[in-house]
Amino acid sequence: MLTCFQLVWMSAERGPDQLAMVDDLTDRSLTYAELVAEIETVAAGLKERGIGKGSRVATVLPGLFDHAVVLLALQRLGAVPALLNFRLPPADIAGLIEDGEIAAAIIQPDAETAGAVRAALPPDGLLVSLGEPADGTVAFGDCRGDASSLGPPPDLDPEDPAFIFFTSGTTGLPKGVVLAQRTTEHRILWLSTQAGVRHGRHLRTLGFMPLSHAIGFYGVFLVTLAYNGTYFVQSAFNPVEANEMMAAHGITYMFAVPQLYYAMTQAPNYDPGAFAGMELALYGGGEIAPELLDRMDAEWGGTVRHIYGTTETMCSLYNPDPVGQHIRLRPGFYSRTRVIAIDGEPEDLVRPGEEGELIVDATADTIFSEYLNRPDATAEKVRDGWYYTGDVCLRHADGDVDLIGRADDMIRSGGENIHPGEIEGLLLKHHSVGDCAVVGVNDPKWGRKAVACIVAADDVDGAELDGYLRSSGLAGFKRPKEYVEVESLPRNAANKVLRRELVKMVDGTA
Repeated sequence: MLTCFQLVWMSAERGPDQLAMVDDLTDRSLTYAELVAEIETVAAGLKERGIGKGSRVATVLPGLFDHAVVLLALQRLGAVPALLNFRLPPADIAGLIEDGEIAAAIIQPDAETAGAVRAALPPDGLLVSLGEPADGTVAFGDCRGDASSLGPPPDLDPEDPAFIFFTSGTTGLPKGVVLAQRTTEHRILWLSTQAGVRHGRHLRTLGFMPLSHAIGFYGVFLVTLAYNGTYFVQSAFNPVEANEMMAAHGITYMFAVPQLYYAMTQAPNYDPGAFAGMELALYGGGEIAPELLDRMDAEWGGTVRHIYGTTETMCSLYNPDPVGQHIRLRPGFYSRTRVIAIDGEPEDLVRPGEEGELIVDATADTIFSEYLNRPDATAEKVRDGWYYTGDVCLRHADGDVDLIGRADDMIRSGGENIHPGEIEGLLLKHHSVGDCAVVGVNDPKWGRKAVACIVAADDVDGAELDGYLRSSGLAGFKRPKEYVEVESLPRNAANKVLRRELVKMVDGTA
């Protein structure tokens, strides 16, 4: 078993003078030997302040250069980083710290966040600020020590916690996803077996996905350092700056949600020539527009691949050639999956051509251990050795599946199943629709009826939209029964639509 720190340390052994990380905000860059030295210096400083094996330490930071360093320093100590989305409201951040029994935190220099976090930490809990320290915080620059005092890395068991990531939290506070030490190496290896990432100095990665996201941490940052590549930090995503970095650094690898790729292609300085050196572009974490996929395939160098996974499972399905079949997926090397009847048992497989819930073998070494301090939630999602994803798939006879949507989002109307994503994808192509979401609302005739909530980009007319969907070939029972114009869609910090809040807005219970 190799830990996160050991993977980076081994890269330094293989190529000590190779460039490991480059900062976008300063002129800092570190070779692998320099990176390990910096990790150990920061680790020594944190150890002097009481951080050690098993310490839970929240990081509430964007994708900064120092955030990357401190995560590796915590791993050097055997501490457990809890990576929180820095965009969450301070009250939510404090709630997660308190509920997770977290002993220390590293934050941005923000007085409101500092006050909320200080109140949630134990009285003697360490609170570190990256930048000018707020009241009650320690400056990160002061957290440096003598690396020779560290001693060897602590002995760790494969089942010891390594990281805590957090779900999106569309129905309340996010859940902490506990990942054991055994998962780290396996979460890196699948990027070779399923995604096609190759080890070597050719790997030049643009890092704009948040480190608090499993894609950003494992799929972008850690795999680059474990595979002896160079990680170019983009501290905050900006499509114009991302395009500039593509050209300036000769980027060969990216992994991101489709929305960020779309933003890059729409930026005024987008130049397909800057993408000619791309070897591999992976996408996941959301549905991609077929038009964007076609454009990436035609204008970018290398290969485009679709990866499906969750924070809990990492990668369960993939498609090495998604162009023309953007919802088609298949199990990968580490994956054993089934499509079963909704609310069914693991043996209740649906027949080819039928839809059901995707479940994933929970005994694989990539899978999470539990939800932090939530045995009820763990028992609900992991049953009889299977993780219930909540995603609806259509099963094919050859083992492939089509990803249809979320079981929670599915609308049961007049005895038929309606998946909002299918309708939303069509509506977003209409000139009058700037944004949209389809939800199910109680109805005496249909049980539940589909209602399209539209953020207008132009004058919106429900009859026109209904005719547009009719001409699209969408099945009649799937067409919304009502069109409602809204100013904006309620979203969480991860930009996912809060459908339950939207339903309250539509039916007047908000």
